[in-house]
Amino acid sequence: MQLPDKQPLIENVVVTSAGELKGLIEEGLSKGNGAFLKIFAKDSSGKYYLTILLDRSKILAAECLLVDKKQDLSGEEAISVLKSLIGKPMVVDVYDLDELEIKLSIADNVDVYVQTPKIPLKELLGEAEEGPPAREEMKATATAAVAKSEVPATLPVVEKVKAEAKVEETAEEKPEAVPEPKPAPAPVEEKPAPAGKPEVVVNLSGGSVPEKAFQVYAEDLLKEAKRIKGLRINKIEFDANVGEGVVYLNVHIYGNSDGSARDIEIAEKRMLHAVSKYAPVLLREAEIKPIVKDVSIVIDGQEVKPQEIVDRDKKKTGNVTKDGRISLAVLEDVWPYFSAYARTVVTEIESAGIRVKKAYFDVKGRREFEINLSMVAEAGMTKEAVERIARDVLTRHARELGRSLKRYITVHNIDVEILAPAVTSKTTKETVVTSSKAAEVLAKKELLEKEVEQLLKQAGIDELAPFTEEKKKEAEEAMLKGRIEPAIETLKTRIHAEMKMIPRVTFKWLKLNHEIKDSTIQLDIEASFLREETGGLFGSFSGVSDSKIKKDIEDAIRRILKEVSKEYSIRIELRRLNIIIR
Repeated sequence: MQLPDKQPLIENVVVTSAGELKGLIEEGLSKGNGAFLKIFAKDSSGKYYLTILLDRSKILAAECLLVDKKQDLSGEEAISVLKSLIGKPMVVDVYDLDELEIKLSIADNVDVYVQTPKIPLKELLGEAEEGPPAREEMKATATAAVAKSEVPATLPVVEKVKAEAKVEETAEEKPEAVPEPKPAPAPVEEKPAPAGKPEVVVNLSGGSVPEKAFQVYAEDLLKEAKRIKGLRINKIEFDANVGEGVVYLNVHIYGNSDGSARDIEIAEKRMLHAVSKYAPVLLREAEIKPIVKDVSIVIDGQEVKPQEIVDRDKKKTGNVTKDGRISLAVLEDVWPYFSAYARTVVTEIESAGIRVKKAYFDVKGRREFEINLSMVAEAGMTKEAVERIARDVLTRHARELGRSLKRYITVHNIDVEILAPAVTSKTTKETVVTSSKAAEVLAKKELLEKEVEQLLKQAGIDELAPFTEEKKKEAEEAMLKGRIEPAIETLKTRIHAEMKMIPRVTFKWLKLNHEIKDSTIQLDIEASFLREETGGLFGSFSGVSDSKIKKDIEDAIRRILKEVSKEYSIRIELRRLNIIIR
């Protein structure tokens, strides 16, 4: 069989008994989720090379090479050879495998895996510990296996059947030695619980840990369960694999609940937390480090595992519209409903004369939903009036959505930021002279200009252009300055409001400096943010990188600059941008 490319955990160890082989297997399993064995052995019939793939409880695949005959046996035949060799000197290599390596090994050796019966390790090693099979039985088995293997594949079907029948008759003629049955040793780990108390079962492998430590651990879990409404624990089972200074735990808790569905969810989460919370008691009581590898809570026959709760509570945050004007954070399974809700609500708010620049819907809860809205808008009304209109619209549509989803939906918090309506520059139109009075004034103006030019020529000044250009430039600068100040104020207000809407971070401060250069405003912007950590069941996690958040912030700032530049007819350039995320 093929094996993942790795170094053996144990190499070239000679075992002469089933107990020694069992010890090697348990040592390999203590380091991972499975093991791969290479076994070299010989007897009077020849030499054998066996490869065995197994997990914590059973044999997954077995293959045997008869070295002298260069013949491969797999599946049940290979296991029969292994049973016959247990108790004889064998050279064993042990490779520890993790979960992924086990699956890859099965995939690489799927033909052997299919042919191999999944015999439990306890059955294999338990039979072996009772003693090696009788000499006559071993001889009959070996004779049957060799004779069967010697039947050529090219023989006609009739001859092949006769040959196999002859082999069976030979095996039946041999007297079988009946070993004396020995009583199976009672497992030390399992201890029946006293009447009225939950059962505590400890399954140890790979070593020993004082049972008292697990009893104390179980008592702490039961105390926690008593504080949970409607929960009754019937059984706690520990599957403990002891390594060097550590114990790998699989904890299974079985119980019932009289509470509601919500109470059961709370019980599941609290017990999952309690398993990790009280695990260090093993370090205190037995001086061995506990590592919780798997937890399952079975309440009323329904099993839940940690990842199932994490997936069930997974929240999706993203843009509802392509331009990013409307964004939403809600559980993935109801995202389509609330995204349609957000679009409908914003459209109706805008129909009331409110121009929504940015809207962020944060929907909390799983069975009952709570809607929170943060919105930046332009309106010719007060903030209170906008909030009142928004709340009416949100509440009305929330009731309709609640009836569709059969969930209770409330509108909790509405935060509105009002921007002043944009100041649009009025384009000057040429005055159309229609009256005779105006024509007369213009004619006098032309005469005066000619007289001024004549006087300038007499004074030795040939052209009036430099004076008029200078006056024109001063006028343009004065007009530009009158637009720059309100533009900068609008810019600051809008950037502040927009930065508060950036998801996954908290806006702290903004520094904005500007410089006027050739009728262009050059900006230096520095903004600071505090990253928000999303709390998960087993710690904090976040799937969005800082670079992605910085890009969203930069895009928002550049979009605002473009809007303000267009509204105030001023050229604005971003000279330097520094975004700090802590």
